[in-house]
Amino acid sequence: MKKIFLLCASLTSILAFAQKTDKTKIDYELEMPPVELISKEKKTDVIIDYAYRSKVEESGAETAARKEQAAKDKAEYDKKNYGEKLLQTKVMGEAKPTGVYNNNSFIPTLFSEETVKAQIVVPGYSKVPGSKGSITVLFSELSYTVDPTKTKINYNPLQVVLTIVNDKGATVYSGSVPGNWVTRTTNSVTPSDLEKNMNSTLKGAETAAKNLAVENINTYLKINCGYNIVKNDRTFFDVKDKKHTYPECHEAIEKVKNAFVYVNMPAKQDVMTAKLKEAVAIWEKDVKELDKNNKDARINKDVAAALYLNIAEASVWTKDYDKAYEALASHKALDEDYSRAYKDISEFLKDYSARYNKYTQY
Repeated sequence: MKKIFLLCASLTSILAFAQKTDKTKIDYELEMPPVELISKEKKTDVIIDYAYRSKVEESGAETAARKEQAAKDKAEYDKKNYGEKLLQTKVMGEAKPTGVYNNNSFIPTLFSEETVKAQIVVPGYSKVPGSKGSITVLFSELSYTVDPTKTKINYNPLQVVLTIVNDKGATVYSGSVPGNWVTRTTNSVTPSDLEKNMNSTLKGAETAAKNLAVENINTYLKINCGYNIVKNDRTFFDVKDKKHTYPECHEAIEKVKNAFVYVNMPAKQDVMTAKLKEAVAIWEKDVKELDKNNKDARINKDVAAALYLNIAEASVWTKDYDKAYEALASHKALDEDYSRAYKDISEFLKDYSARYNKYTQY
């Protein structure tokens, strides 16, 4: 029993003196470069077109011709005397001309190009007609089916071909838009009401389908082409003073906090970089003291692992991506449990460096 007590006391003593790291969240707000650039000048033209334009125009011409003929038939009928009218309607069995032609078949809508263009949004960009960089949206007509219950219409967002060309004339993207396959339905009504109001129901579904397609287009443009303002935080690690003190680590964290004051000030990026490099120099000096085999060492594996993450994170912001990757490799080799932070920094490094390199090399 005495041995067990001594063992417990020993473990408690070890835990009491083991060095512990402490998370510090640094807030930032930053305009992120896009994954794909359309123009560094942030100008783009938006062009709207319809694959079914000729079909609608032909239908419109046919309807106009039929309306004109209906009016002509009515005018000719009105000129006839009573006997001629009687012969035409009673003997020949022809309907009395009304002068009105109603086309009750569903004709796809050519939505106002200016209205749809206004709905297309690319964060950070101004829409300027004639710009070299352009976004072309080619809509297909409504795809729908009458539900087997004959009480509603099932439809999809209008299918589109989205073509993005940058201001160098290179095609950034050409293809369909993600999310446009999701089926939606109109409100359920009685079969007789649906049959009676089929055209207006289809028109409502078509407008909804167009709006859904625009939402999907905007989502794609935001994620891939937009200069998005990102508000978030990044994690750095300080070291708690216990058996040993770490004034230089506390100083490094203060340097990081001071650096991030300038994160969204383009003219102060040199100041931000200088302060972060000062912090990195402190952490690099500390990790040279690493004693892998001594948990009570001032810089043990746990502390060093956290400091390597700090070096990696800061190096992302100073645009020294090689150093960031090297620091992550050194962190990984220590096999300490910082899996969430490691994953977060790794993903951030990969994404941010890809965006920055594309932007600077454009």
